Amino acid sequence: MSVQSAGQISWLPPSGGRSAPAAAFRLPSLRVKLRRVRRSPGEGGKAEATRLTCATLAAIVLIASSAAAQMPDARQMSGIPRPDPQLAAGTVTVRVARGSFANPVVSLTVDLTGGLSPRQATTNAEGRAEFTGIAPGTRIKASAVVAGERLESQEFTMPASGGVRLALVVADPSGQPSAAAPAAPPSSVPAQPGEVVLGEDSRFVFEMGEDGLNVFYVLQLRNGASAPVQPGKAVVFELPEDARGAGLLEGSSPQAKVSGRRVEIAGPFQPGDTIVQVGYTFPFGDANLTIEQPLPVSMTHLAVVAEKAGEMQLSSPQMREQQTMPANGKLYIAGRGGAVDANQTLIFHLAGMPHHSTWPRDVALGLAFLILAGGAWSTVRGGNKRAVVEDRRRELETRRDGLFDELTALEGGQRQGLVDPEQFAMRRRELVAALEQVYAALDDEVVVSRAS
Repeated sequence: MSVQSAGQISWLPPSGGRSAPAAAFRLPSLRVKLRRVRRSPGEGGKAEATRLTCATLAAIVLIASSAAAQMPDARQMSGIPRPDPQLAAGTVTVRVARGSFANPVVSLTVDLTGGLSPRQATTNAEGRAEFTGIAPGTRIKASAVVAGERLESQEFTMPASGGVRLALVVADPSGQPSAAAPAAPPSSVPAQPGEVVLGEDSRFVFEMGEDGLNVFYVLQLRNGASAPVQPGKAVVFELPEDARGAGLLEGSSPQAKVSGRRVEIAGPFQPGDTIVQVGYTFPFGDANLTIEQPLPVSMTHLAVVAEKAGEMQLSSPQMREQQTMPANGKLYIAGRGGAVDANQTLIFHLAGMPHHSTWPRDVALGLAFLILAGGAWSTVRGGNKRAVVEDRRRELETRRDGLFDELTALEGGQRQGLVDPEQFAMRRRELVAALEQVYAALDDEVVVSRAS
């Protein structure tokens, strides 16, 4: 990773991996930008997290659409394409409404333009127009005119699988502004005592990194009151003890700051949503990992997305159902659960995780034992110390050459595409660690030889 100005760190793909374009995706009342993480002043260390993939975001959207306890704010979704793997391939649906989905606009002509011949469809009783048979990779956008106001979506590319959902929302009859209008500035009303909750767009994402499990929290702190509120105590998330390199993702509220494993979001909280996005790395260890996260505020429902590696399994006492889905050549576990009260602890069990082999450590300990044992034996026996040192040195050099040969063959196989990238990265780390131990032992032998 490279440190940039203003305390920002650029998230890069693991060495040896294929780079992907920077991903940004807008969810209802939420924009997640995924190639930078910012830190509070004075924060040290580097986040060992890599960028989230577009496939992860597609799985997140699927969970959000199926698990939301309340209907999303239509005005905040206007014009934003939302990939949906459950739609038939090549399908685009456009829903037109006034103010909210409770007021559909029926019998309205919707236009689809871009890298194809212009097409039209008429909205049904639910205000939805449907287009089918659109080729993957086509750049398109939707538009409609409602009561003299022209609404347009963002331009987007048709995905290779599944479809895309859109909403176009105009001001309602009472004159409520549509999503295209700028939001009114926050009022100067004094904050009242009150609480915030984690809204339906909050979620927890787990993704495989090179040296550990990358963990992301998307926290939607919602104030449902019409005036600012100040909770009775600070909203603080104490990250798990093994969390490493914690930092805030770009797009987080300036009210949030990170200090070590402590994430604090200061009040007061304005009406609506305060978004905080946190990333950290949980180092690989054993094949089974348990992550525990206490919640300082209540959560309306639990949503989880985890990249599945091999036979990995995800479970949680708070997660009542889950499904495994493919996306962009990978598998993801999407889980959800009910409401969770404040001061409860979320528990995630991950079984069958990649983990570091213990053989480099065992080799190093074995070498150290041989060196100590050999030294003790030569001292007691009074034998030829130089001969003993030379024997041990030859043994270490043989071991070094063998490790080098294996490393060379491994890298050759990786260049030819014969080795799985994940297995290559893990095995290469093991070989390099073993070589470092051998070289350290060889340096000790040089000192012993000169002393003799």
